[in-house]
Amino acid sequence: MRPPRQHDPGDGGGRTPSPPLRHPRSTAALLRDRTFGPFVVGKVLSSCGIWVQNIAAAVLMFEITRSAFMVGMVSVLQFAGPLVFALWAGALNDRRDRRKLLMAGRVLSGTAVGTLALLVALLGTTAFGGPPVLLAGVFVMGVGLALSGPAMQALVPALVPDDDLEPALALNAAGPSIARTVGPAVGAGLLVVGGPALAFAVAAAAHWSFVLVLAVFVRGRPRPRPRTRPRLLGGLRYLAADRRAGLLMLGVAFIGFGADPVVTLTPSLAAQLGRGSETVGALATAFGVGAVCMTVLFGRLRRWITLRWAGIGGFWVLASGLVLTALAPGVTAAAAGFFVAGAGFMTGTVALNTRIQRRVPDELRGRVMALWSLAFLGSRPFAAFLNGTLADALSVQAALVVSAAVVACASILARVTYATRHSG
Repeated sequence: MRPPRQHDPGDGGGRTPSPPLRHPRSTAALLRDRTFGPFVVGKVLSSCGIWVQNIAAAVLMFEITRSAFMVGMVSVLQFAGPLVFALWAGALNDRRDRRKLLMAGRVLSGTAVGTLALLVALLGTTAFGGPPVLLAGVFVMGVGLALSGPAMQALVPALVPDDDLEPALALNAAGPSIARTVGPAVGAGLLVVGGPALAFAVAAAAHWSFVLVLAVFVRGRPRPRPRTRPRLLGGLRYLAADRRAGLLMLGVAFIGFGADPVVTLTPSLAAQLGRGSETVGALATAFGVGAVCMTVLFGRLRRWITLRWAGIGGFWVLASGLVLTALAPGVTAAAAGFFVAGAGFMTGTVALNTRIQRRVPDELRGRVMALWSLAFLGSRPFAAFLNGTLADALSVQAALVVSAAVVACASILARVTYATRHSG
């Protein structure tokens, strides 16, 4: 059974976007909001912790094994949690308090990373347990992300008025992008100053800080308790019935795929360029700076193009940035390529997420946003496995070009998807 027709502001074929119901608040006004502002700040802190942990785990694994494949396995295990537990977490988010579930997930992630910090501090980088213990820690951390991921997305519409949804989603997406700007640099600095133990400890503290912010400041609009127990596969059934929403979700998976090189390939690329862990942080920071700049410019971009074209353009800009990085002769050029890729990543992410959020009914939001997390994060293990394998077997440049080709092909699919009208 198809859901009723819903307005999708990205469907129009012209260049003029559909006017909002009222003028949405500015980014600054949303940040001053007593509920949404602390939520964004807390998310930035937690996301910085994720990136500090990402850089520390990637560098530590590379130092132990000297293998891009094993660095890729860090991402595989971290994002395996969202892949395995997404459907269960989504149903739970449609049944329970989403804020409390977000808190529980971040407590679990912080505890896992904090345990790694304690083991490395007490036993050292050679005796703490090596790759198996490191992979186990990032897997448990990923389980926490799986539990909190649907809530992170589904909670946003309850924190702002409907007319502020698009800029709020842009800010929500900017949190991880700001973290990409700050987190890798902080992670690299912590590695230089105190090694992996200090980096893991700071990452854990960042997760727990977000929990504190959620407990003290964040309260969303109440929602009615579901009359029936949410079905585990309800989100999948919705996407199967609403073909356009399903294809938008597929686009999210490809955007996540294209973002993986900034984690999996930067240690190998830095080593190839004759640099160390500080360059790993700098390259990842460049990606984040590009994404943050596009967050600021996205509102202006929307004056000229629809969400449909913003999504398509995001794929192409992301792919172009990866190719520029592959062709880069030095660190500066590689950072410029990642800057371009970050701008494309943010454009595509906000466009796709806004269209999905505006289509989905609130009683299904948790399960559909769980599938959003599954699409966005669940594609990363496959991307990490492919990128690590190609980098070891061929070269880092080959892995970057293949990632760019996949994203470019996805833009063709997106173009067909957006141009085709469906009754749903």
